[in-house]
Amino acid sequence: MQPPRDLAEEIADYWCRENPDIDPVTKMLAIRLRRAAQHLERELRRELDAYDTDLAEFEVLMTLRRADGYSSSAGALAKEWQVTSGAITNRIGRLETRGWVRRDFDPADRRQVLVTLTDEGRRRIDHLLAIKTETEQRVFGAIDGATVNRLSADLRTLLLALEPTDGEDACRPAAARTAKH
Repeated sequence: MQPPRDLAEEIADYWCRENPDIDPVTKMLAIRLRRAAQHLERELRRELDAYDTDLAEFEVLMTLRRADGYSSSAGALAKEWQVTSGAITNRIGRLETRGWVRRDFDPADRRQVLVTLTDEGRRRIDHLLAIKTETEQRVFGAIDGATVNRLSADLRTLLLALEPTDGEDACRPAAARTAKH
């Protein structure tokens, strides 16, 4: 008995009929990754909305929670989340207004601004991280542990191929980054 077809197969079938040169496996992978990410993000947004926090703010708080001394430069935050300096400045401003972060000049370089979690911000992110973890467990709880482990390993392989390592140019295609010279 064949497993049920999913929407990705139906969409890929359509596009492959329209353009036979399309690789259906690649098309289905792209559709499935996007749809799975949308499901997870929708649930996370719903949970965070209940605590008057959006996903972008959560990401900044989470990054600061992991940083040495709970502090990072605004530029490093922008780079990690792949946003413009204006976007990160807006996020930091909203968090600062709420008392969750503070901005200070970097004593080693007064041209740099350091963003640091406040005690209230640390309590807030610790609470939100627990909610995020519960949400992830609920979303992925419908599939068995072996499948979760396999998906995690496969996605790690994908991200290692897509994302640059330190010092590499993020704009270079993965094949160019991994090619042997």
